[in-house]
Amino acid sequence: MKFKLLIIGVVALTMSFSPLYAAGAESAAGEKVKVVETAVSTIEATVEAVDHETRMVTLKGPDGKSVTIEVQDHVKNFAQVEVGDVLSIDYIESIEIQVLEPGVIQPGATAVVAAAKAKPGQKPGVVAVQEVAVATTIVAIDKDTQMVTLKGASGETKTVKARNPENLAKVKVGDNVLITYSAALGVSVAKKTAEK
Repeated sequence: MKFKLLIIGVVALTMSFSPLYAAGAESAAGEKVKVVETAVSTIEATVEAVDHETRMVTLKGPDGKSVTIEVQDHVKNFAQVEVGDVLSIDYIESIEIQVLEPGVIQPGATAVVAAAKAKPGQKPGVVAVQEVAVATTIVAIDKDTQMVTLKGASGETKTVKARNPENLAKVKVGDNVLITYSAALGVSVAKKTAEK
């Protein structure tokens, strides 16, 4: 549970440092369309064998298959890994698209990366979060073909097909579009819990 709380904390911290995200959040009242899609994946494997000298670990996946891997030197606290430990990998990916009134945000892009590692003496673990926010302006809308042309800060344009054509009735040329992509990866090792 601590691990999942750490992911949530790092995501919240990352979003608070993103200037484009903050600008969009403050102007929610001027928001016209908002689409959010999120995917979450979790994989667990049990440590079947570990050689601390050669840094080789054999993991057994949920499908019963085993794989042996070499753990790189940058993985700290490797000496804490024991047979029976459970390796858990959580991956969260999200994209948010907001259409805002003209002038709410300025076209541009920002990226933020944050990471946290296990403390000395703990089982190995890491959480890494990346967020990329791109602000654009709608310069053309073709409702017949359901295409929208967006213009970035550099003047470059990109034409995309609307995933939900009904939303085209809610937007107009000049509106701002904020696209925020977030990804979080968490890897942790924990002792296997006793089965009831």
